[in-house]
Amino acid sequence: MLLRLIRWSKGYVDFSAYGKFPERFINLTTRNGINVWNLKPVQNGLTATMQVYDYKNIRSIASKSKLRMRVTGRHGLPFYAQRYKQRAGLLIGAVIGIVLIAVLSKFIWYIDAPPTKSLSTSQILSALEEDNVKVGSYINSIDTENTERKLILKNEQIGWISLNIMGSTMSVNIEEKAPKPDTPDFKTPCNIKANNDGVITSIKTARGETKVMKGSGVVKGDLLVSGIVETKQETIEYVHASAEIMADVIYKKEYTIPKSYEYYSLTDNRTDRYMCGILNFYFPCSLSFKSYDDSVFASRKEKLSFNGTNIPIELITQSETEVSRTEVNLDKAMLDKKILAQSMLYEVFEKPESRLVSRKITTKTGSDSIIAEISYIFNENIAQTSEFSVTD
Repeated sequence: MLLRLIRWSKGYVDFSAYGKFPERFINLTTRNGINVWNLKPVQNGLTATMQVYDYKNIRSIASKSKLRMRVTGRHGLPFYAQRYKQRAGLLIGAVIGIVLIAVLSKFIWYIDAPPTKSLSTSQILSALEEDNVKVGSYINSIDTENTERKLILKNEQIGWISLNIMGSTMSVNIEEKAPKPDTPDFKTPCNIKANNDGVITSIKTARGETKVMKGSGVVKGDLLVSGIVETKQETIEYVHASAEIMADVIYKKEYTIPKSYEYYSLTDNRTDRYMCGILNFYFPCSLSFKSYDDSVFASRKEKLSFNGTNIPIELITQSETEVSRTEVNLDKAMLDKKILAQSMLYEVFEKPESRLVSRKITTKTGSDSIIAEISYIFNENIAQTSEFSVTD
């Protein structure tokens, strides 16, 4: 392998020789220390290979051997250099490009930090930047284990973190700590009071003395279960009252539903604009002055890579799509459906733990809208703990 590399760097030629005395030619080249390989006899001559500088000195030997010589192939660096002599700038540019890519691959050019439940991507990147880990950081200067420890100490939400570097990309994987369950302090004495007005439908007391009966009406703040209990020994005991007091509670909501609304839809008209970003510097790659009265924008980024390594160059496509606007008038059936849908949204998302007992809808018609007044009755737990001090 090394011999082939040396021969390629110096250059060599394939040649053919025809004449009367090919054997004499071989003897003379050996006697003069000329290295010849790939020697093959042919009719009235031979073919072989030798270094390019030996070929210049072999013509006299060929003349003595009555042979005619002709070059059949040229190989090696000197011939490549001569071929691309007129394109030296292209060759230099290619070399500079390779060197530049090799240098840039030693830096971080992209950080993949997906958000968690309590931490956004920008918060994670800011925390990394405080430890000098950011886009453009030299990879060998980053101590991932030390950075992981610092992030865990600074952020109580982080239970586990892993920083992995592949090429010029850093990926951040975070597992948050499990939230501590809310456990009531049963040692602290408290009463149970009503958190809303209502009519009691059921009582389940686990601890404390019940002060109300099923079917009685209460207002917000009324005492339902007392934490002061008289024992059989006629002494007073202070307990942490616990109970489930279900009651029918009235809620009233008002919604305004317009009689008409504007409907937007995407058309097939779209304009794409392209930008190129290098090291956080962006410049346009195309120009378009076409615009629409109503439109939406979308952006797509594509990072370039070389041999599996990200490089700090990205292509950005910004698309502007025309939007058509249509006004739709609602008839009574559609208005009723929208009122009912609005009512059900409140029931599902605002009162997920309550049971709907009844719903009464009354409407008022305006010039351009319908006003819906909805009266709900929900059956729900109105028990609310209220701590007290024994010294009070």
